[in-house]
Amino acid sequence: MSYLNFAKEFIKKSKYGSTILAYLPKHIIYGNLYNEISNLYCWKDSNQLEKIDYYLRNRMVKTLSNALTNVPWYKKNVILDPCSITIDNVYDKLLQFPYTSKKTVMDNWNDFFNKNIPKTKLKYGSTEGTTGQGVVLAGNFNDIVVPKIFYENDLKSINYNFLKTKILRIGLDALKKEYEYPIEIKGNRCYVSPIHLNDKWLPTIITKSYAYHPEIIHSYPSLLYQLATYILDHDIAPLHVKCLLLASDTFTYHHYLTFKKAFPNALIYCIYGMSERVLLGVAKINEKKHSIGYQLNKMFGYSENFIDDYGNPEIVSTGYWMEAMPFIRYKTNDFGKIDQNGFIEHLEGRGSAYLKTIKGDKVSGISLLEFEDFFWNYIESIQLIQKIPGEVILRVVPKNTYNEEIGCRMIRSMEQTWPGLFKFSITTADKPIKGRSLKANSIIVEC
Repeated sequence: MSYLNFAKEFIKKSKYGSTILAYLPKHIIYGNLYNEISNLYCWKDSNQLEKIDYYLRNRMVKTLSNALTNVPWYKKNVILDPCSITIDNVYDKLLQFPYTSKKTVMDNWNDFFNKNIPKTKLKYGSTEGTTGQGVVLAGNFNDIVVPKIFYENDLKSINYNFLKTKILRIGLDALKKEYEYPIEIKGNRCYVSPIHLNDKWLPTIITKSYAYHPEIIHSYPSLLYQLATYILDHDIAPLHVKCLLLASDTFTYHHYLTFKKAFPNALIYCIYGMSERVLLGVAKINEKKHSIGYQLNKMFGYSENFIDDYGNPEIVSTGYWMEAMPFIRYKTNDFGKIDQNGFIEHLEGRGSAYLKTIKGDKVSGISLLEFEDFFWNYIESIQLIQKIPGEVILRVVPKNTYNEEIGCRMIRSMEQTWPGLFKFSITTADKPIKGRSLKANSIIVEC
């Protein structure tokens, strides 16, 4: 068993595993990349941008050379001599690589492995495909620890430590069967099963979570929203934590307002793009505009835009840190214009989350969710479902205060905001539809 697998099994199976490992020096736990990435942050803090640029160019030379030398797909499809790539021309050489995508990877999966790394030393995972076709990823030790190193550096202000900080974790890795007890404490984590976030179990989950005194909550926004609304609707005292670590899900401004009330003063660290390890974006909230943008971390990946046939800017990125299964010029199927500083003012979501209008044009489904805050007094959640082009179903989970007139008012509001583009209808349900990863996707397109 590799060191990575041994360490992970030790942490998961031992009640005190993570606590014991936490006292080892970071460069032993994370390897040499810990010091290298931490140095990048130090240079950034001291405005030593030339050092950062030189280091990242070196990383990109290694990434491209590794792909051309050791990864069969690139050797077959890129006519480029690895020896011709230098620090000075590396980004020009990058543009000579073809675009890749989920389909490219999954159709040629075995050809995307670094043949110099034994498959027995790799850890496998999947993006689950909740927004379309999933990708099965493989990573060596360095590939897997790199995100953790970035998180620790981004969250230095709250002294975040992956192995020490007390974390309340609500996610797929905490899943229990419906008849099982939903809470389990292992090491520095309290795991809460997401399918137990219901009226039967939430009182117990609330009691145990508060008693645990977590410093951080790690969850999908849609799952945490269920916990937060229960706290607010039942007039329970707020849960005070240092930070909300949110990932892999749509994060709306209404989520933000709800979390501010349920978890006051908590730093909100909502990340985007980590599923395929090609980019890292962090949500930036604009309270004046009631909007959320994303700042890409230029030290994690090199990002660009690809303009599709409809004029939409698709986000394309190349990770600096992928060794076992490098993705180069990877088309994310997410859309948003990247400015010169790496900021995306409007992240419009997956291509599969675009809705077709009556005339056949495409509109970002996320933009339709920006309706009056007034309606949240009457609904628990909403999902937009499109089964027929031009038609949109508002599928709401109502509160006790909801009535037919509120539903009609929601329809009128949508029609006034999007005149002539869609035919709207509304239906109620007891709970939201969830995907394979248990996220309640806000936009569901079935046509």
